[in-house]
Amino acid sequence: MDAGKGFADFMERREALESEIGEVRDTEEECPGVWYVCTGGDGERDGTEFYVVDRNADAIPTEAKAYGAEIPDCPGYLLFPMEREDGVRKIIQHEALRYRMRESASDADRETLRETALDGMEECPEYFGKFPVPVMTPYGHTARYKTLTNGVFWLQTDCAETALAVAYPVWDDIFSDYVMKLAQGDADGFGYLFFPERAICLAVFELGRTYRAMRECPLIDAAALMNAVYREFPDYAVKFNLMEQSGGDSPLGRALNGAERPASADRMVRLTPDAGTDFLRFSRAALAPTP
Repeated sequence: MDAGKGFADFMERREALESEIGEVRDTEEECPGVWYVCTGGDGERDGTEFYVVDRNADAIPTEAKAYGAEIPDCPGYLLFPMEREDGVRKIIQHEALRYRMRESASDADRETLRETALDGMEECPEYFGKFPVPVMTPYGHTARYKTLTNGVFWLQTDCAETALAVAYPVWDDIFSDYVMKLAQGDADGFGYLFFPERAICLAVFELGRTYRAMRECPLIDAAALMNAVYREFPDYAVKFNLMEQSGGDSPLGRALNGAERPASADRMVRLTPDAGTDFLRFSRAALAPTP
């Protein structure tokens, strides 16, 4: 498509677009046929951000355009609200950047492209695909594994070791300093973090505090998990419970968790004598082989 003509046509239809999303405060062309649009609100709706995509834009694949919504007063244009929880903004960001990279690539662009793809694997796996199982770990090559949720893998290696692998950005800003000290991997980059067998319970516990999918994972016994945390890391359990009793905004809470939040007895680590400590509910003899 003709980039200049496309933008001119888009601006001519600005009034029709504003009737749909509110007064447009700012626009920026990401690549031919793709525009970032920010509204200023209209008194009834807060300002928000969108991508607007021309149906004829060569930069965006047909598969990606299928995630957009028709704009009734702007035939031929698709709307992608950035606030949607299904991560469609990552699709447009990624594809627009891929188009620009074909024109002129840089190391910074490659890093950004990789990061948007990883974010997309977390937020929109049906488009980007799910996180792959890591082949290499600090404990040897992966031999067998079980997926707890997208980006979190229980695995065994060819060195007879057991570990937990957590993909970026699943682990980003999730773990406390205490737990991060137990991890191996590229904590400053976009790779996996790995936890040795003894620390798996603690990593799973903290993942569950953020991700519902971990809390609801049928392969994890919550009571046995807390028992395992108490058995392996009693100092952590005591400090964590003191944090919850005193409030997440206490000096102890900030030291342990690095964040402020209200206290809750429901989140405390509790002992359940009859639950044992075997918190993974699957047979290790029936794990999936690495593809």
